[in-house]
Amino acid sequence: IPQKDGKPVHPIKADYLKPVVDSYRSAGKPFKMGMVFPVSTHNYELRYWLAAGGIHPGYYAPHKGDTSGQIDAQALLSVTPPPQMPATMEAGTIYGYCVGEPWNQQAVFKGIGVPVITDYEIWKNNPEKVFGVSKAWADANPNTHIRVVKAMIRAAMWLDANNNANRAEAVKILAKSSYVGADEDVIANSMTGTFEYEKGDKREVPDFNVFFRHNATYPYYSDAIWYLTQMRRWGQISDAKSDDWYKETAKQVYRPDIYAQAAKALIAEGKASPADFPEFATESGFKPPQTEFIDNVTFDGTKPNAYLEQFSIGLKGDTVL
Repeated sequence: IPQKDGKPVHPIKADYLKPVVDSYRSAGKPFKMGMVFPVSTHNYELRYWLAAGGIHPGYYAPHKGDTSGQIDAQALLSVTPPPQMPATMEAGTIYGYCVGEPWNQQAVFKGIGVPVITDYEIWKNNPEKVFGVSKAWADANPNTHIRVVKAMIRAAMWLDANNNANRAEAVKILAKSSYVGADEDVIANSMTGTFEYEKGDKREVPDFNVFFRHNATYPYYSDAIWYLTQMRRWGQISDAKSDDWYKETAKQVYRPDIYAQAAKALIAEGKASPADFPEFATESGFKPPQTEFIDNVTFDGTKPNAYLEQFSIGLKGDTVL
């Protein structure tokens, strides 16, 4: 791992890993990595990082019955349950993984591995977790839906309030066996605004976990479209789609209208202010073009096919396996 003054340099690009992967392949051994689920944010973030470093993470071909995601792969990605990630790596079944906290910090605490990059460094202020319900439930329970979104917004505001002052209390709640069930110290390492890259190398990263700042809870169509482009890039969407298809698909799933109702209700109740939210009357649902990716490729959510054309590794908008 690249070093400076005795500490790892961050962010670490996957370029450094490529010779290792190549050596495994030359020896006829696969280089194996774990991720959470084929449609998890972690799968797409790991694939993005690997491809940015010249390592092919493999294709899916559901139209041919191949859902392994390992076609043409130089690194083999497979599903591993998050709590089992550290032990699976310690056993040598996988050599690395991409997962949410606290399972990266647990590897540091156990002394079995070191994080080399965070998703914040792969894509600054990227979308991560999701609150989702079925359309049938939403249609049958419109008032409950809005109230649950209100509760989610209030919880997110509480978690970010006063420079993360409530995070210590949140850590105690999350450490309970009925929730995450990890040690408080492990959860606190990232939840309270720091991140430990290796034992003793703890750095201030106040925005490592963001729950409300930067409009984090707002359901931007462009966020949905980015995930759709990655599904297309790696073959989970097997055929070409028009830009309009991406936009219409995003609008079927992401519901800024419901979010706006919840936000306006909180404002009316005096539990939030208009300044806390995007300008609903003019909000298009699309962020401006985003440039803060590890490979410096610009993402414009209004032009998904043009975005896909920029990558040397991955399917283009009109190609199939």
